[in-house]
Amino acid sequence: MKLKWIYLALVSLSITACNDDNTTRNEDNSLGDTTLTIRLSDKYQVIDGFGASDAWSMQHVGKWPESTKNEIADLLFSTQMDDTGSPKGIGLNIWRFNIGAGSVAQGSNSDIYDPWRRTEGFLLDNGTYDWTKQAGQRWFLQAAKQRGVDKFIGFSNSAPVQMTKNGKANTSTAQASNLATEEFENFAEYLTDVAKQLKDIEGITLNDISPVNETQWDWDSSSGQEGCPFTNEEVADLVRKLDAKITEKGLATKIELTEAGQIDYLYKTGTNRPGKDNQIEDFYGSGSNSVAGLNHLSKSVAGHSYWTTEQSKLAPMRQQVWSKIKETNPTLKYNMSEYCIMGDNEENIDGNGRDLTIDMGLYLARVMHYDLTEANASAWQWWIAASPYDYKDGLIYIDKSETGGSYQTSKMLYAMGNYSRFIDKGMYRVEINQLFGKTNDDPFTQKRIMASAYATSDGSKVVLVLVNYNDYEYTINFNFDGEAMDNQEMKMYQTSSSKNLEYIGEQEVNAPVVITPKSITTYVISK
Repeated sequence: MKLKWIYLALVSLSITACNDDNTTRNEDNSLGDTTLTIRLSDKYQVIDGFGASDAWSMQHVGKWPESTKNEIADLLFSTQMDDTGSPKGIGLNIWRFNIGAGSVAQGSNSDIYDPWRRTEGFLLDNGTYDWTKQAGQRWFLQAAKQRGVDKFIGFSNSAPVQMTKNGKANTSTAQASNLATEEFENFAEYLTDVAKQLKDIEGITLNDISPVNETQWDWDSSSGQEGCPFTNEEVADLVRKLDAKITEKGLATKIELTEAGQIDYLYKTGTNRPGKDNQIEDFYGSGSNSVAGLNHLSKSVAGHSYWTTEQSKLAPMRQQVWSKIKETNPTLKYNMSEYCIMGDNEENIDGNGRDLTIDMGLYLARVMHYDLTEANASAWQWWIAASPYDYKDGLIYIDKSETGGSYQTSKMLYAMGNYSRFIDKGMYRVEINQLFGKTNDDPFTQKRIMASAYATSDGSKVVLVLVNYNDYEYTINFNFDGEAMDNQEMKMYQTSSSKNLEYIGEQEVNAPVVITPKSITTYVISK
């Protein structure tokens, strides 16, 4: 079908937009210009979407003045454009709801020193529920739904404190589960009661419940937050009980596993966490811990990209995740369900300290690129959407105030938006081949453009995301192998040192584009 276009700009518009950043031509003449060949018929994973979580700040921000919290919700979820044609928000379609363990009621006795990392819980000491709790988080559930979010995940870091061994939301003994096996069924009952309440009263369907989180870590009082270790055997026991409760209550909710603290725990054996590693094979294979046959198990594997983002680990570790999934069960998807920038020894990056510059936006985009292209992630989710901390963990940074304050955006927000705002749920990642005349080896290690491409099944919409990590510009030519693109145009959106997911114009698909140094640029071709 012929694409319909309105020709609004010349090639020079792209070049002018790039020159606004005072950029220089490609200074490495040995690299030359690049042709990107896109093959829409060569399809990879289906994209389910992009998201973030409400931990821990939204319990407070959701009680801020209406105007401020609505502005924050727009930045996260809106799919509208402003008067200049730039996105108002990054269009997240997945929202993770932290089902709290109730440590707020314990105050300093919770062993969680930071009050903002304590959570409310619906369960009361007398065994009844108070559904007015977590009001700030529930406000954001509704705000997300109103703006088009279509997937909600309820995740738990700890069972309610009324159920744990020590009566707290983290353990007294590192590496030992804080939930006795006789409480597993009660915990499953609680999680499904929360899901049913949200559905019946709030109109929010929890598409997934994630009952455990990063089971490999110690989660004792030194962690400073809610958490609980589990062995794979314990997880399997809990999940079987949770599956039965979902059936009993007639819920359509699926169970999300495994939320591994590092992606190598998904595929490796003999690690420093025995009994908690090799989770793909353990849970989805045929061994004693397999839960693959349960009715309500999500057909996806969830992992966290922490501590695996150094240059030497980016591609090989993600390739091993995908290889293990295909080997165990080729029908499974991979979801990258949690990440923020915590550190990178090779590049001397420390998680401490806010960094609102394009450098961290580029780092986030690089991790997204490899998770999507090497691990074939179907979903990609950031950790805390709004952070009050001096840390590289926020898409939006806020004042640490329970009653109201100001906020500021980060380049990480807009860099993520170069993917999340334009790659729609249901699109396929498609083949994009970088032709340099010499080799097709890893683009980042060779200081080349990191490019990925996505398309609807009928090719009516194509999205290209190009990440230029370098301090010089590139000229790029697009070659749609076997596809007629004469006189067709694409809209362009850029995040750079001076632009925040900004519309920079349109130009013909067949004309060369100039990529700004240190930028993420998205090209959208639509019928």
